[in-house]
Amino acid sequence: MREIAERLGATDLFVLYRVAPQRLVNVDGHGRGAGWVGNIDLDPSTERWLTVVQERGLARVSQGMPQRIFGPYWATQAVGVAVGDYVVVLGGWDVANLPDEGVRDAAALAVAAVAEVPVAKRLADDLEVTQAALAVARMRPDSLDAAARAIATTAARATSCEFGAVLLFGPPITLHLAEEGWRPSASEEEIAAALLPLAQALSDGLYVEQDTSESPFPYRPLTFEDGLVARCAVRLGTEGDLGVLVVAHSLESPRGFTMLCQRVMRAIGETAQSTLSSLIDSGVREGGFEPPRA
Repeated sequence: MREIAERLGATDLFVLYRVAPQRLVNVDGHGRGAGWVGNIDLDPSTERWLTVVQERGLARVSQGMPQRIFGPYWATQAVGVAVGDYVVVLGGWDVANLPDEGVRDAAALAVAAVAEVPVAKRLADDLEVTQAALAVARMRPDSLDAAARAIATTAARATSCEFGAVLLFGPPITLHLAEEGWRPSASEEEIAAALLPLAQALSDGLYVEQDTSESPFPYRPLTFEDGLVARCAVRLGTEGDLGVLVVAHSLESPRGFTMLCQRVMRAIGETAQSTLSSLIDSGVREGGFEPPRA
């Protein structure tokens, strides 16, 4: 895969395979296509650009700024080719200008070279999930604020995000931002008000937006216009009664959330429950603020 990608000057190569009529899975690749093997699982009917690729057989995209191409993948340029039950995507500088024949030949070679996801890769992914959960389980915070900030920081690091926050419902409602990374130029009350609607979308415990420019919750200061391109929220507490944990990618390094990222977030959210509950049950409370009025 590396030779195929480098021959065309592509940074990333994805080989997406149709395992069911409405399911495409990344089975091999180069660059992020290799790093995300087994961790991209898509419904092609919800992916507009991939639909165009499959309808036309070959399609290109070229933008001055990074945009979401499909799933969690963001790039400035990409070209996609439909090859039977496969869709091959190349991303990187100037790939949109590659000749049709060269792209089609490369796609055919990539499909022919597809290999199974190695056991070592699956084990490494499982280990990453376990390590994220252990990082939370081993915390010994001396306050609720310290615990929540540490959880937000751990989640942001584990998912390579620039923003992380924990919103606890209390009462009182309290906001706890990650100890590092991006922070909007806004008050904690404004940030909390923008996060609260996400908690309402956690029907199965997790909510993902791969492109915040299409978000049904476009509340400043945590929008695409503010510099956040994708975000993931997970509930804290069995029924989400404790609060919500949110991480987000920014324009600094635009990308979305793979299936592995989502597994990591679920593991952190589930593990954080006992840490937060014990501190809350002990009667530890910090000053908060009233929820925004309608």
